[in-house]
Amino acid sequence: MLRITVASANGMLTPTIDKPLATWSVDQVAHVVTLSAGQNLGRATLTIADASGQSVSVPVRVGLDAGTIPAQSLSMQFTGNPVDPPWLQRTVQQILLRNVRLQSGAAVQTSFNAPPALAPGSIGALDAQVQITGSDQYYPVSAVVNVNLQNVRTESFAPPLLFYDDDPEHISAEGVLYRGQISASTPVRLYYYHDNSGQPRDLVVAFWAPAGSATIQLVDASAGPNIDVMTVGHIVTRDFLTQKPGNEGVIVTVDAQSPYVAERVPLPHLAGAAGTVDVRVLSGGPVNVTVLSAAPGTPDESLPSLLAQAKLPGDGHHRTGVFNIADHAHDSLPYTVGGQDALLDYGLQSPRVIEPPEGRDFGQYGVWRTIDFAVSNPTGQSATIYLYEQPMGGPVRSSFLINGGPSPIEVNCVRLSQHYQIGPPITVAPGASRIELQTMTDGGSNYPLEVGLTATPPLPSPPPITAPDGCFPKAQPSPLPAVSPSPVPEPTGRAYHRAK
Repeated sequence: MLRITVASANGMLTPTIDKPLATWSVDQVAHVVTLSAGQNLGRATLTIADASGQSVSVPVRVGLDAGTIPAQSLSMQFTGNPVDPPWLQRTVQQILLRNVRLQSGAAVQTSFNAPPALAPGSIGALDAQVQITGSDQYYPVSAVVNVNLQNVRTESFAPPLLFYDDDPEHISAEGVLYRGQISASTPVRLYYYHDNSGQPRDLVVAFWAPAGSATIQLVDASAGPNIDVMTVGHIVTRDFLTQKPGNEGVIVTVDAQSPYVAERVPLPHLAGAAGTVDVRVLSGGPVNVTVLSAAPGTPDESLPSLLAQAKLPGDGHHRTGVFNIADHAHDSLPYTVGGQDALLDYGLQSPRVIEPPEGRDFGQYGVWRTIDFAVSNPTGQSATIYLYEQPMGGPVRSSFLINGGPSPIEVNCVRLSQHYQIGPPITVAPGASRIELQTMTDGGSNYPLEVGLTATPPLPSPPPITAPDGCFPKAQPSPLPAVSPSPVPEPTGRAYHRAK
């Protein structure tokens, strides 16, 4: 409601408005016009005229707040030793965005400086500026939110079970895609991979406790939406290889009515999303995890009723289930300088399935693989050797950790069955040494893949993606036949091969 007092008016007041955004009443004695907002939003001009013909124009705007920022103080518990500052920045931003409720079409921006890396057991705080932008229909909203940080001291963990969720791979309806239960005594790794074959919808990954409450630790790497499935799978592997060695994660408390939404990915038509999440119950339990397809913008308050929906039918490929990954994919290979290459193929066999019996994970997605090369150099002098990969099943992208390095070595997309170098050349001194290679398969890539150690220099870098030997070479027409310079009559019919 808006009250406008008109001074020095002559006689009765007559208001008019160029757009029907408000109604009014007039106190002709006090010369006060009282406006009440209507159902429509936007901008208009109110003109108030008196009996003498004099008038005044008043801009009018009818709108709603662009959103709300319910809490002015938030707390975040996390783990990590060490903590990567960019990861902490992204994680704080996620908790800020979860604290915002937006009107349709509104956007939010955050501005803050994360503190230097906090050691385990330490605390910190920051002030974040949160701004919801306005428009003709919405008023801008801003607030300063205080975020209290605590790095909780925890030991790293290796889940013995893999929850694999890739069936149905293509989402065509709303409903539950996967559900599983995590006991208090057995950590779990969830690997999910889906794309959207229908109308826009949200992919939601939620954790909740069916009885009482529970506190859990999550080490979560996710990617999407993206129509390029190889990019989605590669980002998940690269980020998980970065976060997992440092035990970088968050600690949250869940119950039946307050699920924790680890991921909510809006999926346009044909876009995909994937993620790897290590989960450990710290107190309480058990804890359920549900991956579901929901209508766009479904509020968190509606999720508890959706978690009990029937599971959507699979696509018949059985790329789902619970798998035993305890002490799985840890290989030791001997290599002698001057001898044969040491090599291993992986990504073709499925881990041992626990249930259902027909479940399979060909590609070994979600499996952390460690290869120990035991190197012997009997030459009496330093030698240069190389780590390499060789595609065996088609286009593939890769990430590798070498000797526990701080960040993964990325190998861009390769396709041909040739040796491509992983990381810089390695110099080994005389005697015995060890090289550790760690990796995971990329969703969207093709397997098996050969990795090995050799003294023969591999190709130093992948070719451009559209090169003839690249992952996706551009189609080229067949060359025209040579024309003889002699006066031979030109054939009347010349055949051309059309590249597909």
